[in-house]
Amino acid sequence: MSGIKYYTLDRILKEDADINIIFGEKGNGKSYAVKHGRAINNYLDSLKNVDDLPSYFKDGKRFMLVRRLKEEITKEKILQYFNDAKIEELTHGEYNCIEVYTHKIYFAKRIDYNHKERGCLIGYAIALSTEQSYSSLSFLDVSDIILEEVFSRDRYLYREPDKLMALYSTVDRKRKTTKIWMVGNTISRVCPYLVDWGLMEIITRQKG
Repeated sequence: MSGIKYYTLDRILKEDADINIIFGEKGNGKSYAVKHGRAINNYLDSLKNVDDLPSYFKDGKRFMLVRRLKEEITKEKILQYFNDAKIEELTHGEYNCIEVYTHKIYFAKRIDYNHKERGCLIGYAIALSTEQSYSSLSFLDVSDIILEEVFSRDRYLYREPDKLMALYSTVDRKRKTTKIWMVGNTISRVCPYLVDWGLMEIITRQKG
């Protein structure tokens, strides 16, 4: 439909913030902009100058897709999340889809309806509820953390903002090379991020 303005990251990228909260009406392209315009493109762009990057990015800058609960990161749901990503266009035909295996996200080439060939590892998928189990692991290849559905209709985790920041510390390891992208729709006044981080008054004053 003409007249619809889809979200771009141009303005928020200029702020160069470590934590970015993006919210607005459903269906305006927020998630698409983050996963397609940031996460996937950032990985592909990093491959072009990988020799100039620190050694932990030798295979490109990967991303981490985070959802609140385990049941939100099944293979089927992750594949559905990336269903609108233009993989074939972005990779110039080298790959044409996404594959998920043991909560790792890959570029892939579909051979037929039932078969895919996995290619490059581009990201990881984890549940925020299980962040403590990852605390001893290394994710130095991750440059972006995407938390989807940050504003919940019905439930949040106990001390959820603390869990997210613990995950951030696990990934970033004080390198200051990781950015968080928090994506949501309708603002909830009980959202612990807005309350704990003192953002409620700021957000309620913002213009649409």
